[in-house]
Amino acid sequence: HRRLSPPVGGERFPLPPTLEPLGSERGQQLFAEARVNSQLVESLLRQDHPAFCAVASAMTVALSEQVGPSDQRRFMDVFQEAPSWPPVLSHYGCGALDGLPGPVKYHLLRHLQYDGSPMSLLAEWFRAQGLDAEAVSAGDVDADTFRSDVLAAFPKGDGPRRCYVVANYSRAAVGQRMFSGGHYAPIGGFHEASDKVLLLEVNSWRYPSVWVDLLLLWGAIHTRVGNGTWRGYLRVASDRKLTDDAAGRS
Repeated sequence: HRRLSPPVGGERFPLPPTLEPLGSERGQQLFAEARVNSQLVESLLRQDHPAFCAVASAMTVALSEQVGPSDQRRFMDVFQEAPSWPPVLSHYGCGALDGLPGPVKYHLLRHLQYDGSPMSLLAEWFRAQGLDAEAVSAGDVDADTFRSDVLAAFPKGDGPRRCYVVANYSRAAVGQRMFSGGHYAPIGGFHEASDKVLLLEVNSWRYPSVWVDLLLLWGAIHTRVGNGTWRGYLRVASDRKLTDDAAGRS
């Protein structure tokens, strides 16, 4: 299986004016003023394979929680090490195979991960490590619900739990070049005055992390994939509190 490599000449793809790169002067100003999960930002991984944006995004969240494997190719090891197997193959439309022995399911998953990882499987992956997780279909919620979940991840002061949002969105809808059409990215911060969120880019060969208007991102989430199903996002929470150090400024 091929790994990602830098673009020819080392240049990233250009960004539309609606996206502000984190590394720009304005991007850094927003970062300084925003409520940011600095531990999550520091945990950001670069995806190892073209199909691993979901894997790298989920592992970035897990790394900030100090759980999970360190090798993206061992992503599915979490299920093998769990006390009991959740119904993992049903998320690929192969529910009849969930009755197979664990070692067989593990090897099937190791191959299937190179075709991408459904949101519902990512939720199972987080739950297998003791985190609360829910795959939210964009067809079942509205922009206000999405905003509430973002605000829960970046509260003013200490929140009751450490929460995360991982977006599954259309690159084209935010003005980026399409590769496979959709992409996963953890949200690393919220800038209240401009109503922007920080998308942490796991395919950093191609694009930097960017600030994007919350409603523009919601529009990119509220889209359908080729088979007609909705994209969406993951709500993830742990019992650890989001401390002032992790949450940044308020």
